[in-house]
Amino acid sequence: SQARSATPLEVVKSTNDAVLAIYGKNRVVDAAVEKEIFAVIDAVTDYQVLAGDAIDPLCPTLTAAQCTDFKEVFTRLLRVSSIKKLGRARAGRFEYRGEQVTGGSAVVRCFAFFNDESVPLDYHMARRGDTWVIVNYLVDDVDTVKNYRKQFRSLLAKKTFAQVMGQLEKKIASLEAEQ
Repeated sequence: SQARSATPLEVVKSTNDAVLAIYGKNRVVDAAVEKEIFAVIDAVTDYQVLAGDAIDPLCPTLTAAQCTDFKEVFTRLLRVSSIKKLGRARAGRFEYRGEQVTGGSAVVRCFAFFNDESVPLDYHMARRGDTWVIVNYLVDDVDTVKNYRKQFRSLLAKKTFAQVMGQLEKKIASLEAEQ
């Protein structure tokens, strides 16, 4: 008999449980612990889609090489900020409100609890073969992809491409330096 593949909700829940467990057994989040967390998150996140959705609409104003570089740097920013934000606002627990599956896409709704505060968190997911991956997040009703796209569009209107890239590299470096 064929094993049933995990539902979107099960994917999100097992990922969050795994990350909570890693935090739970490590008081200090050092490079080795971060690597463990990245391994969990990377396995269920489609950074290419996230980066493409945020940056492709800006690409007509850029060269092909700039567009590629932008996505590469933005992917690094997404990865490091997801883990640092997770660390900074480390949820003590999650409460799941269910999933909505429409063909090859799904939304998993939950609340992340930070101390006594709860923040609505929606995971937008896409089917990849027989599994589900995260392609966007809505945190407190803020769409991650749209939010970044808006920020980048306004930055590119004021600064050169090189300046924007420099700013992103600086942001990555400062996040990486955070304990």
